[in-house]
Amino acid sequence: MKISLNCRRSLLTGSAIMALALAAAATPAHAVVPGERTDSEEIVDDEGVFDGVGMIVTNRVGTGSVGICTGTLINPRTVLFAAHCVNGIPDTDYDGENVRAAVGFNVDAFPGLLNWFGASQSNPLLKVFNINRIFYDERSLQNLGARGFIEADIALASLDTPTAGIPIWAILFSTLPAPEAIDAVTGTGYHVNIAGYGGTGNAIEGAVEGIDFRRRAAENMLGGFMSLDDRDAVLFGPAAPFFPQNLYQLDFDSQERDVVQDINILRDDALPNEGTTAGGDSGGPLILDAANNAITNEDLIIGVLSGGSRVFNVPFSSIGTTSFYQPLSLYWQYIVETNPYRYVGARAGDGNWEDPDHWETLLDPMYRVINADGQIVNGLPTTPELGLNGTEFDFGAVCVEFESPGDFCTDVATGIAESTFAPPTVSTGGEGALKADLHNNPAELDLKMLDGGENIATPASFDLSILSAAGSSSSALLETSQEQAQNGVATLPAPTLSNGLPGATGFVPNNIDPVVSADPDVNVLPRYFDVTLDQNGTTTLSSSVTIDKLTIRGNAGLTIGADGDLTSLIDINQFGGITTVNGALTSVGDYTLLAGMLGGTGTVTAPFLTSITGIFSPGTMGTTGTLTIDGNVVMSSGSTFLADITGSGASDLIAVTGIANTGGVVGLGTTGLTQQVNGNGLQYTILTADGGVTGAFTETSLSAILSQSFIYQENAVLMEIEAASYASVIDLNDPVQEAYAQLFDQNRPNSVLAGLYGLDFASVETIRSTFTSLAPVNEQAVRSIAGQTLNLLQNFNDARMREADRSRAGGKIAVTGTPLNVVQAGLSSFGQPIGMDAMAFQSGAEETEMSDATLPEDVAIFLSGGFVRGDVDSLPGFAQETQIEGLFVSGGVEFYPREETMLGLAGYFNSLDADTPLGQQVDSETYAFSLYVRHKFTDGPVVDGQFSMGSMGFDTTRTVQLLGTSQTLTSSTDDLLVSGMLGLSHDLETGIGTISPGIEGRYASVDLGEVREDGGITALAIERDSFTSAQARFGFDYSKHSKMVQINAKTQLVWEFQDGPQLLAANFASGIGPNANFVLDTADHTWVEMGMSANVGNGPFQMGLGFETSIGRDSAEARVFRASATYRF
Repeated sequence: MKISLNCRRSLLTGSAIMALALAAAATPAHAVVPGERTDSEEIVDDEGVFDGVGMIVTNRVGTGSVGICTGTLINPRTVLFAAHCVNGIPDTDYDGENVRAAVGFNVDAFPGLLNWFGASQSNPLLKVFNINRIFYDERSLQNLGARGFIEADIALASLDTPTAGIPIWAILFSTLPAPEAIDAVTGTGYHVNIAGYGGTGNAIEGAVEGIDFRRRAAENMLGGFMSLDDRDAVLFGPAAPFFPQNLYQLDFDSQERDVVQDINILRDDALPNEGTTAGGDSGGPLILDAANNAITNEDLIIGVLSGGSRVFNVPFSSIGTTSFYQPLSLYWQYIVETNPYRYVGARAGDGNWEDPDHWETLLDPMYRVINADGQIVNGLPTTPELGLNGTEFDFGAVCVEFESPGDFCTDVATGIAESTFAPPTVSTGGEGALKADLHNNPAELDLKMLDGGENIATPASFDLSILSAAGSSSSALLETSQEQAQNGVATLPAPTLSNGLPGATGFVPNNIDPVVSADPDVNVLPRYFDVTLDQNGTTTLSSSVTIDKLTIRGNAGLTIGADGDLTSLIDINQFGGITTVNGALTSVGDYTLLAGMLGGTGTVTAPFLTSITGIFSPGTMGTTGTLTIDGNVVMSSGSTFLADITGSGASDLIAVTGIANTGGVVGLGTTGLTQQVNGNGLQYTILTADGGVTGAFTETSLSAILSQSFIYQENAVLMEIEAASYASVIDLNDPVQEAYAQLFDQNRPNSVLAGLYGLDFASVETIRSTFTSLAPVNEQAVRSIAGQTLNLLQNFNDARMREADRSRAGGKIAVTGTPLNVVQAGLSSFGQPIGMDAMAFQSGAEETEMSDATLPEDVAIFLSGGFVRGDVDSLPGFAQETQIEGLFVSGGVEFYPREETMLGLAGYFNSLDADTPLGQQVDSETYAFSLYVRHKFTDGPVVDGQFSMGSMGFDTTRTVQLLGTSQTLTSSTDDLLVSGMLGLSHDLETGIGTISPGIEGRYASVDLGEVREDGGITALAIERDSFTSAQARFGFDYSKHSKMVQINAKTQLVWEFQDGPQLLAANFASGIGPNANFVLDTADHTWVEMGMSANVGNGPFQMGLGFETSIGRDSAEARVFRASATYRF
């Protein structure tokens, strides 16, 4: 029994070499030969499932014929195929002038290749690409017996133009694991797909329909991983090594199992879409598909087609024939090294593009290995390739099955054979006779009936002399030195740019096109770069560089200087980082800004620059500049345009030469915004587009106050910053916020107050709290102090008229309780220590100081002082009350012209301080002179009256915060005080004392006016309304006299007629526009005042104490303590 692999190229000429003109006239047919149940039309790859598998053509210029093979795209520049397609001549003969080559990737490759045949250049629109360099493994020619295709049948082609949009295929550099057993139906269990542009036909006759330049595909089960020697040892018995290198093999099984030529050489059953290869499919991929193999989740190329064999002299590519593929795992180092494409990346840290130490090679993302856990991962083997010495780890079963006794299958891994014949239950005449003949004579099979040959695509210039030198049964062994080259090292070499291992340094990524020459000094190998920047640090380019592809990720940065010019021939994808273009950045394909930032003042050239969630920032952050986009721009809704602006109207600009489809948001740099008052109608040109503007930016609120609006012109987009009214963000129930909202709104055009409008960027909560903290709470305290001071003055004079009488006049003056110290305290800041002075009013135990004063009997002099403490309401909206504390001192002369009449002249001083919410303060000092008169008529009626005039001064202080800056605002005024009172009462003498019911009317005013604060831009100019009070009082006095004690008490019901102003008008001290109105607390209309005093003494020394308070007031609660002392002799 013999399986012949004689090369019968003359029989395959129609499927391997044809004139292009004849190809054009070829009748439609299918590449890849289908099984019995599938016609040849059904297996065309119309859906493009196998895009990336292409038709390779070679052409010796002037011959008018082409060689045809199939190859697979493994990166945008490299096609993997079979060496025997091109190894008939030296690789340097493929110079593009005398011998040229191309690859077409359309399902129907003919239009593209026809275009190339005439133009001899790439046409990406037709998916045809010129090959600028061919490499093949020279080991494919070392064993003459292998005839250039059975061993080391690996080749790669470099393209002069990178592909874009065409799928690239992952390749597996690990040999598939041997299955535990070989199943009768599924064989090894590995399902594979095959694809190619070769001849087609039918399962019985083989590739009788020739090549029509269309891609076709079929399925099969991987028959095994074994050498042709391993297979022949089962079929014919052991022999000397002839073809020991392992191959991936599969057979073409009959779906009907009734074809005598199908002996199931490789054990498995036919699949529904079973098929095999034909001439022109050589170099095509053996695909381990993810859909039918649990070991992988992606389709993987595990081998390239080298050839096929046959038995019984049946037609090639018919049922019973086999195909064999070069395992990529055996030649992975050659592929990695020869592959002209390098994936490289910048190392961490800042560096120059031109620095060779700034770069390192990366692992090709399409390389796969099987790791120790049995998982397929991106990687490379850790040991050198086996190459021609890849003779181990066989799996699969070789069978001879004629459906008769003696059928057997042998597991090549174990060498164990098993009988596989199962007697049929039904037999028919003719078929049974055929099988009986075969079954009865398995050992007598005439080996002459078996003939074989390779199934390859033969190049037009193939040198047939190599065949005569080889012979059909001879074998040319490898030279010893060549065998050692495969086995001489146990570890991989150090990575270099040349050997393709990842981790190499010492190069600068810049594409190199080949110079093809047999002269080594002239010959230049191609090198193309896919560059990734994903490490922390910035790469700076200052020269002209061309690469195939650019990817930017993470926190990486790319800065192209003014002299820098970077061109990416495929596209640019930015997933993060910062790209600053101050020179030129060009992408032949699109620039996709998925994330990250693009800025600078240079020019970016691309057909489309599409931003998904990217950021545009022309110029540099904080300054304005123009970024030019030479092409079209698409800004999706996730895009951001960061624009810096100035107060003069300058802004960042994106200048587009094509169409700009706008979208996303426009963010503004804070520097320009915060250095000006926004919202005054200034417009900024932020984008121009020569081809027109479509789409729209999303108008966003820059803050609670500021927002954008955009004006769309035919070729430009303008932006305006608008300011909303502060009234739109305040609490409308808060009168302070409402007043400040008015002031901020109306003063926006006022450049003097520009510093206020940093508040435009604050949150609603901050704006509200800021307005509240600016409240002039002390202005309510001013009015409260004015009212309390007038009341104190009038009540004090009223008390003098009730308590003084002629019997207490004359003699000398004695002062106790240090009322003069009280004066001293009042003339100093009330905030200073006054403890000892205050204690003088409470002790009364000090030594009396005598002063000579010779006075008439109808004259008395008094000195009196006291403390005041009270709580009054604060500005509406503030629950915390204002505390008023202070002291007063009064002294005067009282005349008694008659027993029933008293006339007094007195001076009065008080000093009151108010501590308000927000830490504000009011200090008030009052100086007044009073005239008061009391006359008692016969039978009890009493008339009294008083008149006062003086000056009431206010010093206000409030410290406010505006955006973290403190301002202390102060004011100082002195205002005219006028008051008067007229009363009528009647003394009723009773057994318990004198009761004096009466009425009185009071009037008082303080001529408050405009006050201007100093200390900052938040200072106010306040229009204070005069304080006016008009009261009617009803009540009674009580007095009780004894030898030692005089007791006086009063109770009065007060009716206030004045409502007082409800509003306080104010504007900023440097403001424009009308005043805003702050709401003041309403005045009380009715309340009760009560007081009591006691004078003790019946000799020269007399001491008096008094207390007064108010009851029932909503806005104030005052308490007054008085002390006086008199000594007479």
